[in-house]
Amino acid sequence: MKKGLLFLVIAIACQSCFSYKAVENNSSQYEVGKSYRIKQGKKEDIITITSKTDSTLAVWSKFETKTIAIDKISKSERKKFSIVKTLLLPLTIIASVVLLFVIAH
Repeated sequence: MKKGLLFLVIAIACQSCFSYKAVENNSSQYEVGKSYRIKQGKKEDIITITSKTDSTLAVWSKFETKTIAIDKISKSERKKFSIVKTLLLPLTIIASVVLLFVIAH
């Protein structure tokens, strides 16, 4: 039981305060400096856009700069800050630790 609760606390602690929201795949939807999760065929990457044109994106991904054609992107999602996750995460972690402490003693 204790190991299960400890696993739950660790799993919750590893969650992010960000989520991804789908965006249309055209150059006007992409913003320079923002992070996106894109899919090209079966390959999925998390990128940060450094510059853009009407047909291409210059991106930073995996410690290198790449140029990606917008029409090659099959799915894109923008990284958005989630206030709900940010508020609930610390409360859930504190409640889990307190519950673990109460069960242990």
